[in-house]
This record gives sequence, C-alpha cells and structure tokens, in this order.
Amino acid sequence: MGMSRCYSLMKCLLIMFNVIFLLVGVGVCAFVSWALWDGRGAEGGAGRAGLCALGLWACVLALGAAAALAGAVRGSASLLAAAFALLALSAVAEAAAAWWGAAHQPQLRAALRERLRHSLLHEYGALPARTRALDAIQRGLRCCGADGARDWRQAAWARGAAELDLSVRAPAAHYWVPASCCAAEDAAECAAARRVPAASGGGAGLHAAACAPRVLEALAGAARAPLAAGAALLAAHGAALLLALALCLRAQPDARYKA
Repeated sequence: MGMSRCYSLMKCLLIMFNVIFLLVGVGVCAFVSWALWDGRGAEGGAGRAGLCALGLWACVLALGAAAALAGAVRGSASLLAAAFALLALSAVAEAAAAWWGAAHQPQLRAALRERLRHSLLHEYGALPARTRALDAIQRGLRCCGADGARDWRQAAWARGAAELDLSVRAPAAHYWVPASCCAAEDAAECAAARRVPAASGGGAGLHAAACAPRVLEALAGAARAPLAAGAALLAAHGAALLLALALCLRAQPDARYKA
C-alpha cells in the first residue's frame, strides 16, 4: 500500500512538472515564430541563429514533456526513457546557456547597445514594431537616441523627414528627432524642439539622457524575475529527471518468474 501511494505521488508530480514544461515550450515556440516573422529578414545572422537555437530548445522541451505525460499516463517505460533523454538534453542546454551568459555579460551588453543603435538608424519608420518599441523606450525612460540625440542625425528616418534642400554641397543645417524625444508636453514647443541644429547634440525641450544606458539599467532590474524563473525551471528539471527515471525503472517488467 505504501509503495503504491509513493508511486502515485511520483506520477502526479511528474505530470505537474511536465504540464509546466509543455506550456513553457509551446509558449517559447510561439514567441520565436512571431519574432522570426516580425523581423522579415531584417535581423542579423547572429540574431536569427539565437532565435533558432531558442526555438530548438523549446521544441525539445515540449517533446520531452509530451513524452513524459504520455509515459506517466500509460506506464510506458520506453516513453519515460525517451522523456528522460529529451528533458536531460534541454536541461544541459539551459545550464550551458546560463553559464555562457554569465561569462559573456560585457559582450551581451555591447550587443544590446549595438542592436538598439541599429534599430534607430535603419529600422525606425520602416518596421512598425521597431518604431513603436523605440518610441515607447524614449517616452518611458525619458531619453533620446542610443547615445544621445545626435544619433538621429544619421538615421534613415531623419533623412526622410528633413526638408528638401536644393543646395548640392551645403551640409544640412539641422536634423530632426521624433516626437517621443520631446520633454515638453506642449505641441508647439515640441515641434520647435524637434528641429535640432546640426552642430548640436540636443537642446531645450528634448530629453537629455541617452537611451542605451537607461535600457541596460532597466533590463538589469527586469531580469531578476526571469532569472529566478529560469533557476526554478532548472531545479524543476532536476526533480522531473529523477521522477522520470524512477518511474521508468518501476515500469520495467519483472524478469523473475516463480518456479
């Protein structure tokens, strides 16, 4: 009776853990699909490779969870063994990603800064999702440009928004910044502040802070909850692996026969 209750408890715990894994895997697969579609080929090779690796991990996690659920319900040793292998593979990938991220934190910060600058220079005004994201960053964090308002001087959007200059060789006397850079709420004052002299890195009526440092600071604060969730997921992986192994051994047919 005691062994039967213990077996039922392990089975329920394995099912609970793998329902969570299945939801996480399917959710991450949906996010990766959306991110790849939304980029429409604008992402760099490294970005697409990272998304594809994340999607592969999510698929392995979802398949392992599905195999574990089916194996627990049917009492199949082969399905539980397959689930153990897939979940172990996804757990190793999680641990490797955590170690790599901790070891390459300065490079990741530089990559995020460069990604923000690239979006500002080439994607603002061309990709609606990037345009809305950058506007939300500049308004919410009260900043302008990746490293300052002067970044908008080189942006493709600013060149398109500039007034037509019929002179051939004369440099532009001013450049434009989006309305999300405005610190002033008055529409007329904002319209005047958006036209920035070419030699200036900003002016009255605009947010003076650069966005890249504030984005990195905000991400560092916001990353605490996902990191805690990732640690909990890795711990759940360890428990699920032990449960899958125990149930797999329990499901093996007894090779001993009575005389």
